[in-house]
Amino acid sequence: MLVPQSSPLLRVCQLLNEAEAMYLICGAQACILHGLVRTTEDVDILVEATEENCARVIKGLSKLADGAARELTPKDILENVLVKVADELEVDVSTHARKVTYTDAVATSQTTVVQGVRIPFLSLDSLILSKETYREQDAFDRLRLLELKRRAHGS
Repeated sequence: MLVPQSSPLLRVCQLLNEAEAMYLICGAQACILHGLVRTTEDVDILVEATEENCARVIKGLSKLADGAARELTPKDILENVLVKVADELEVDVSTHARKVTYTDAVATSQTTVVQGVRIPFLSLDSLILSKETYREQDAFDRLRLLELKRRAHGS
């Protein structure tokens, strides 16, 4: 896996790690971490649905260049399906990735370290489950992820 030093993924993870936030990378960046060639500019995160954790997420993301996350409250994250933070980069924050919550996914999550930055992300099974949506891109990703899983298990 090749993640450029100027990667939005590394920037987001570094800030969230410094804030001690409980989160997992999901979406296209998680697909990439599992070896699926995919382009994306944004970073999707699945967060633990507690007020304290949402405050830590806001604290971390508030350090992005424009400070857009400073306008958020923990309640905004807890009460909305998806919160977009449009700053020097775009971060999509949610407490649910379709049928998957942080609590559901954390036990099977994976972690990698790139250039000294810890990156926690959804397991392949959780990622596949999170891609069960109506969106065409998610259906395409899901098929490709299922193929990766099949090849990994030699079937």
